Amino acid sequence: MSSQYAFFAGILRFVAKKTAAEDPEIRVMMGHLSGIADAVEKTGRFMILRENCESAARAFAGVAKFLQERILPEALADGNKGAVEQLKWTIETSLALAAELVKRIAHEDYAGQESFTFDLPQPPSAAKPH
Repeated sequence: MSSQYAFFAGILRFVAKKTAAEDPEIRVMMGHLSGIADAVEKTGRFMILRENCESAARAFAGVAKFLQERILPEALADGNKGAVEQLKWTIETSLALAAELVKRIAHEDYAGQESFTFDLPQPPSAAKPH
């Protein structure tokens, strides 16, 4: 089922596939990205267990870094405004999710909560992949 978050799910899957996952910890992080991609594509939200928050936060931070360093410069050079808008939204959203995941496991307001559900912000409305 396609949704308004299909581009975000596609980016998460792309990063998960492009990341060398020889290290077991990195494989876990890329697994989080794949699972989150499936959930957000269908519903615009995802759930994560407390025990997975730290590795999922690192995975989102990695997505942001990868996009900023490798993909965004190419989209800017090509002048693809829709892609640039999607990439910037994905970078900002990934960094915000990484910070919120860390906050949830560190802040006493969330103590005892075993899982967390996250709704994604509205995606860029005018963005088109090509």
